Amino acid sequence: MKINLSLLSELLMNMDLIEIKKGGKYKVVSNSGREEPMETTGEFVGYTLLGEEGAVCFRIKGEEDKSILRLIPVSGLIAIEFGDDELMAAKKKVDDSEKTTYFN
Repeated sequence: MKINLSLLSELLMNMDLIEIKKGGKYKVVSNSGREEPMETTGEFVGYTLLGEEGAVCFRIKGEEDKSILRLIPVSGLIAIEFGDDELMAAKKKVDDSEKTTYFN
């Protein structure tokens, strides 16, 4: 995939927040508890709590193409990869300290 670097730098300079969209497809690299990080490619479902810690939830394909949910603790995130189309959704940061999103 070819990335428009001028668009990327302009967006990064003019925004406070990049938002990942519910239903969007992303590749996530996270700590796995093993030597190698875990790669997850799937659809972003939402945010939730895992114990007392925040987590992101992705719908992925499991064995026999069954759909399963994977919760990844926020503290374990290494990277989230997305393309130019997702960058176009960049938003200015809004003070929504009361707003929390969960999935059902």
